[in-house]
Amino acid sequence: MDRRGFLTVTGASLLGVATEWASSMASAKAATVGVPALRGEHLSRDVLGRLGSRLAELRRLDDVFGGTDLRHLARAELRWLSTLADTATYDDATGRALFAHITEAARLCGWLHFDVAQHAAAQEHYVTALRSSVTANAPEAGAHILACMSFQVMLNGHPHDALSLLETASDYLGRGGNSQLKAMIASRKARAHAIAHEARECGHQLNLAERYLDAADTDVDGAPDWIYYFDQAELDAQAGACWVSLARPERARPLIDSALSTMSPDYVRDRTIYHVRSAQAHADAGELDMACRDLTAAIDLATQTHSVRSIDTIRAGRARLSPYQRDPRVHALDQQLQRIAS
Repeated sequence: MDRRGFLTVTGASLLGVATEWASSMASAKAATVGVPALRGEHLSRDVLGRLGSRLAELRRLDDVFGGTDLRHLARAELRWLSTLADTATYDDATGRALFAHITEAARLCGWLHFDVAQHAAAQEHYVTALRSSVTANAPEAGAHILACMSFQVMLNGHPHDALSLLETASDYLGRGGNSQLKAMIASRKARAHAIAHEARECGHQLNLAERYLDAADTDVDGAPDWIYYFDQAELDAQAGACWVSLARPERARPLIDSALSTMSPDYVRDRTIYHVRSAQAHADAGELDMACRDLTAAIDLATQTHSVRSIDTIRAGRARLSPYQRDPRVHALDQQLQRIAS
C-alpha cells in the first residue's frame, strides 16, 4: 500500500508540533544566526531580494498550474536556499531573511504536495517550515504554516485537529499580527466548524473574518506577499463553502457567485473548486441543470492544471448527483468526466 497519501501526524502529536513551535518562537529573538566570514561567498540583501522574487513567482504560478507541475521546482528552490544557509557568509539580519525564504520555500513544498494528495510529504515540509520560521523569528509566517496544515487535516476529516492548530496560531499572534492573516485564520476556523456541523461557531468566525479583512486596509506595515491571495473574493468563496458544508444552499450560492465573478481568471485551480462548490449548492437545491453546468465548467478548468485536489473535489461534487443517476444530463456529465479520469 502506498502510504504517501495518508496523514502521518494527527491528534495529540499534531497539537504537540504546534505547541512546540509556539514555545520555541517565544525564545527566538535571543538566538543569532549570523556566521563568521570564513565560508563561501558573502550573501547580500540584493541577492536575497532576488531570491524572494523567485518565491513570489512560484506562488503565482501555483495559482495557474498547481502542484503536479510545480512541486519539483519548489523542492529544488528549497534545496538551493538550504545550501546557501550551510555554505554562504551572512550577518544576523541577512541570516534571518534567508531563513524566512527557507520557511516560505518549505511551506510552498508542503502546499504543492498537499495539492497532489501526497499528504505525508506535505506534513514533512510543513514541519520543516515551522522550524525554519523559528530560526527566522517569523511568527506570522509560522502562523500561516499552521493555517495551511489545518486546511490539510480538516479536508481529510479532522476538523477539530484543525481548530487546535488554528487556536495555537491565533493565540500566539494575540492582538498583534497582520489583519489579512488574521482574517484568513478566522475563515479557516469557520471552515473547520462547518465541516464539524457547528453552524453557530462557523457564523461567528465568518463575522470575525469580515471585520479583520475590513481592518486590513488600515494596517500600517502592510501585508507580507505570501498572503496576497486572501481578499474579499477568497473570503466569499470560503464562506460559500462553509454554507455548502452546512447544507444551506440559499446562503452559499450568492457568496460563491460573487467570488467567481470577481476572482482573477489566473486562479485556475481555485475557480475549478469553487465551480464544484456552486454545483453542490445547486444540487442541494434540486437545480440539476445548474449543477451540471458548474461541474462541466470545473472539468474544463481542471484539464488546465491536473491538480489532484481539484479532480478529487469534482468527483465528490459528482457524487452529490447520485439521486439523479439515471438522468441523461448526468450521463452526459459522466462522459465529460472521462477527460480527467486518468
